[in-house]
Amino acid sequence: MHSLIHIKDFSLSFPNKTCFENFSMQISFRDRIAIIGRNGAGKSSLLSSIAHTISEKHLEISYGHVPQIITHFDTSSGGERFNKSLSQVLAQHPSMLLLDEPTNHLDSQNRKNLLRILEAYAGTLIIVTHDKEILRTCVDTLWHINEGKISIFHGNYNTYMDEMRKRQASITHQIDIWNNRKKSMHQILMKEQERTAKSKKMGRKKSQTKNG
Repeated sequence: MHSLIHIKDFSLSFPNKTCFENFSMQISFRDRIAIIGRNGAGKSSLLSSIAHTISEKHLEISYGHVPQIITHFDTSSGGERFNKSLSQVLAQHPSMLLLDEPTNHLDSQNRKNLLRILEAYAGTLIIVTHDKEILRTCVDTLWHINEGKISIFHGNYNTYMDEMRKRQASITHQIDIWNNRKKSMHQILMKEQERTAKSKKMGRKKSQTKNG
């Protein structure tokens, strides 16, 4: 087990980009969190920062961190390097496991093995991944980095997608309302302009009649 981890007002920015600001969260033992977002959103940096925070604050938490395996060789080399790193980490029986894009270089069999390991893992899991099967079966919370903030979704990937569809539907509905109001205001304006034009025309006719 490990104690409650507090993340408070955490921000990540670079000279030309702000990834997110003022993120606060608590991590409890056996939480299973996926960090998702576009490439370059700051997912790996957030994961590394969590590991750094644990180490810097000397928290009594045994954790294993397997960063993203970057390889310029073939897939098998990347898969072998990841499997070796993961095996070394798991041998320490950590209460928290931090993984960064673990399926990037895995073949189908090694990917299946990883899924079994993650499903059976009894500690806290924080994982950066795009793998939808992992998101559906191995996590119960998603941290979505998007447009300078982190939104928290409780549930798996299916729950997240349902919520995103609802949000999109709500946004679309609001846009439709705004467009209808805009159209209505335009029609009102056009009618007002027509009335003004008719009034001016009638005024000119009266003036001509009077002068004639």
